[in-house]
Amino acid sequence: MTALPLSRLPLDPQPAAAGPLRVALAGCGVVGGGVLPRLLDRPDVTLVSVLVRSPGKDRSPEPPPGLVVTDPAALLAREPDVVVDTLTDASVSLALIRAALSRGIHVVSASKQAVAGDVEGLSALAMATGATLRYSAAVGGGVPMLETVRLARALGPIRLIEAVLNGTVNFLLNRLGAGHPFDAALAEAQAAGFAEADPSADLTGRDAAAKLFLLSRAAFGPGARLPDRVQPLSAAFQPGPAPVRQLAVADCAGGQITLAPVAGDPLFAELADAGNAIRITLADGRTLSRSGLGAGRAPTAESVWADLTDLLTSRVGAGADGAEL
Repeated sequence: MTALPLSRLPLDPQPAAAGPLRVALAGCGVVGGGVLPRLLDRPDVTLVSVLVRSPGKDRSPEPPPGLVVTDPAALLAREPDVVVDTLTDASVSLALIRAALSRGIHVVSASKQAVAGDVEGLSALAMATGATLRYSAAVGGGVPMLETVRLARALGPIRLIEAVLNGTVNFLLNRLGAGHPFDAALAEAQAAGFAEADPSADLTGRDAAAKLFLLSRAAFGPGARLPDRVQPLSAAFQPGPAPVRQLAVADCAGGQITLAPVAGDPLFAELADAGNAIRITLADGRTLSRSGLGAGRAPTAESVWADLTDLLTSRVGAGADGAEL
């Protein structure tokens, strides 16, 4: 796939169409494959195109052959109302999101690296064209973390965010703590669909850093920045007797991601497998917390579908003020 042809697409906003919602699905891997069956089954949705890198690759489920394209420009040429972005290549994803929003096409994205890479620019573009940008699935998988932050902000100023944001790393830390070898734990995570074939974004902390940035922006405003410190996880890591988590912490001054012992904190210490959790502390001391599965096909696809359902409910165009979540 290449993003180059997207620069040649017209920038005129596309009018909202009557009838079923026309949806283009970008990516048909772990997450996209979880979204695909619902898109095909819903009478109020028409799937117009599916973007894949390798059309001959075996997939489960298989997209209808007549809908498969390998060029992002061809995806947009099908004139969707909404692009559902589940791509793993952040550069292609970001180019596609920009191209869609520039034409007034609504976007639901699960790509935290793409959205975090230019969230201000994407938000401004959505506002300018009346499109809607939603990215709940980019943070927390099946845990509504962005929604929880927005709920907290409605209650008062936020003082602190503490979270476990990467289900793959949480799975690995649980296995390492139980005495499993690193390579065996990673292979198990990949077989379970928690880890990608290339897990570097998880292990280096880039995935959690992008998520913490998006949460910080929602909590503290556009001045938020990427974490100042990000500790990676490698085969050299030796866990002690106490449970350890990849703990993301942020306040209005900045953030960090470290491998921290959490024995005295049941919210984080008891997270099983690919669990994620968040605790938000308000300035007055009140706290809000949520937990659940943070990786894998089902929880992330569910979060994508929740964003898409919001667009279905508003019948695309009702939120033509550049709504963002």
